[in-house]
This record gives sequence, C-alpha cells and structure tokens, in this order.
Amino acid sequence: MRTAAQRIAKYNARMVSSQLDPVRAALQTQQQANYAAYAVDFIPKQQQLRAILDAQGIDVAQYVFYEAYMGEIYHISKVSSGASAIVAATAVQGRWAHASRLGAGAAAALKGIAQDIFNITIP
Repeated sequence: MRTAAQRIAKYNARMVSSQLDPVRAALQTQQQANYAAYAVDFIPKQQQLRAILDAQGIDVAQYVFYEAYMGEIYHISKVSSGASAIVAATAVQGRWAHASRLGAGAAAALKGIAQDIFNITIP
C-alpha cells in the first residue's frame, strides 16, 4: 500500500501539465492542499481497516468491498455527527451486510469497522 506522501506526490505530478486551463491552474494550489489534507486523514484509517480485516481473517479478495463500505462511512463521519451519523451508518451497514458477496459474518465485521475506526456505534 502506498503511503500518504507517495499518493500526494503522484497527485501533485498529475496536476503539473502544460494543458491545464487557466482556471484550473489558479486552483491548483488549493486542490493540492485539499488532497493532501484528505490523504493524511484517510490513509491511516485505511491502514486500520486492513489491520482489522487481517485480524478477523477476511479473505483479501473481499477487501475491496470493505474499503468501499469504509469510504461511505468516512463520508458520513465528515458530513454528519451524533444521531444523524448513527442513522446514516446503520442504513449503509444494513445495505452492505445483506450483500451476498460478503458472507454470513459481515454484519459484525461492518459494525466493528464503524465503531473501531470512526467511533460510530451501530445498534
């Protein structure tokens, strides 16, 4: 897995181009700062997720599904708090728990991810 610094460097390299229009060039510094802040916040959470999945013995082929779920919970944690975050996270968890591709023990694993990484307790 690439580190936050590696991802930031790749993003910054993509942003350097002679074909960028003047408006995007003017916004480049802000875009890079926003991505850097996101990467520094998100990458440790993604590493926590992988540690949790490894500890629970989840098949590596299913990591993509759990990472997609974590992305949705991450968004909820950024836009909501308190009871509204719990309601939204419960809906997302319910949808992912019933996905046939995750298997029988998915509900507990998904609740654990929301609790351990984002401190959102799903009833």
